[in-house]
Amino acid sequence: MLWVVIGHSPLGEPGGGPSWENALYHFAYSFHMPLFMLVSGWLFYLTRLKANELIWGGQKWNYSQIMKDKALRLLLPGFVFSVVAFALKIAFSGEMARQVEVNILDIIHAYLYPYDNPMRELWFIATLFWLFTLSPVWKIVLKQEWSMWVALTTLAVLHFFHPYIEFLCIGRVFEYAIWFYLGLIISKTGFVENVLSNYVGITLLVGVIIYILGVYSLRAITILGGITFSFAFALVADKYMPRLFFSFRDYTYQIFLLGIFAQMLLKIVYRYVNWPYIPVFVLCIAIGLYVPVLVSKLIEKINWKPLALCVGLKTK
Repeated sequence: MLWVVIGHSPLGEPGGGPSWENALYHFAYSFHMPLFMLVSGWLFYLTRLKANELIWGGQKWNYSQIMKDKALRLLLPGFVFSVVAFALKIAFSGEMARQVEVNILDIIHAYLYPYDNPMRELWFIATLFWLFTLSPVWKIVLKQEWSMWVALTTLAVLHFFHPYIEFLCIGRVFEYAIWFYLGLIISKTGFVENVLSNYVGITLLVGVIIYILGVYSLRAITILGGITFSFAFALVADKYMPRLFFSFRDYTYQIFLLGIFAQMLLKIVYRYVNWPYIPVFVLCIAIGLYVPVLVSKLIEKINWKPLALCVGLKTK
């Protein structure tokens, strides 16, 4: 989530700022969404697909329960924040890079083509929801080792050769399914706990090497390098600074939904004031992380379930 916030933090046009900002922006964007998908798959296996695991009140989750949970956690906030994005883009149309109009066709189009939504980042929600609907498939292919690797090979082929369909983000499901599925495999095999955690220094170095090799070859290799580096960095942090991400770790989804709005407001203010660039850039990262945390804590304090559901907070 930190990489996502950094990717949204350039104060001007992405790639048009200082060289250090451009480098950080391009590094984050080169792998942060595949990493997001992979972590989602990893956690999904731990909380939903792991055999015989009892969760939330001692009840096993069946498919309908999973779909109900994901519809509430993903689709409802996606709808709410699309409406919010429409309202803000109309109210501050002169400050927005992408203009919108309000008519029934544009609204329908925004939901049917999430990447063309006023809040374009919501494509991730639509894509992830499709991947969750495939839960029965993941359970079947993960049962046997041979089917697990056949599925991985199939998804690798689809990653490189798939139809380009923006309707309901179907094309992006083909593109990102391999990263989600890799997360399932890593979680099932305990790869992080049993392998990476024992060789953190080597993992960090390997991640850097793979990333550099990918820059001069395939983007998929760059992504693998960035993911490997991020896992190694997280393992180092867990060992030496275990509370580094503690202040926002429970609100990562809310950061994804809310953080960009706080950052947009700061960027609008920055256009009209003569503040030094670097402190404002750092501030942009900070508010992207912590404004959503504060809002989430306030909503939790209000303790009204419909409001909590609108921002994707877990409710009992």
